[in-house]
Amino acid sequence: MFTRIEAAYRNRTAVVIGAGGIGAAILELLAGTVGQLVVADRDESLLTLLQAEFGSQRFHIHPLDVRDPAAVARLFTELDQTFGAPDYLFYTAGILNIEPFAEMSPELWNRAIEINLSGAFYTVQEAAKRMQQQQRGSILILSSIAGIKARSGSRVNPVYNTTKAGLSAFVNAAAMQLRPHGVRINCISPGPTETQMMAIQPANVHDAIHQITLDHRMNTPAEVAELALFIAAHGRFTGEDLAMGGGAGLGG
Repeated sequence: MFTRIEAAYRNRTAVVIGAGGIGAAILELLAGTVGQLVVADRDESLLTLLQAEFGSQRFHIHPLDVRDPAAVARLFTELDQTFGAPDYLFYTAGILNIEPFAEMSPELWNRAIEINLSGAFYTVQEAAKRMQQQQRGSILILSSIAGIKARSGSRVNPVYNTTKAGLSAFVNAAAMQLRPHGVRINCISPGPTETQMMAIQPANVHDAIHQITLDHRMNTPAEVAELALFIAAHGRFTGEDLAMGGGAGLGG
């Protein structure tokens, strides 16, 4: 990161919702810079591993199911008593659906909506309330290039694409209301990235992805994390949705 961007995080409080994949890469970059780093995830075993890895008094883990608005509210109430309002929020929680459209059940649809979209709303709302009171704060949501365009050659899914498109619209509208209070909100929309979620895709999908990107590879989590931290810290970005697809969003 540029020195000026690193300075923007120094001695600040950052909350990361979602500890795997890109969320973990964000944690790696933040760990040596921020004053307090809070990570929440429903996978308690993953949180325990991260606690052992970072082991700092400035690193704090919290089990959380983002589908439960009461649990989200409790998390931020606890943070109020310890750190006050967060300076940065990164929402990276999400699930990937790969079922064919005809096989999508109402249960699968609702679960994706609850985690990818409703969970973001619950979390952002709680953080924004506190950021507005201190007249500063930055929120970054992890979306997907799938929310911009359904791309042939990769295994697309209507519920996944719908939730990601919804995040972009949510960010755009929320930014209009938060901007007068000194709070910025943005999202980034990576293309296929080398995470655990991508590991469930069959080999032919990986082959197709390599063909539709300009450099014939997926993003690395670290590359996406670097962009996330830059956008969240840079004061000229608000209400934006920045794609990072390596050319995967081009064509039909």
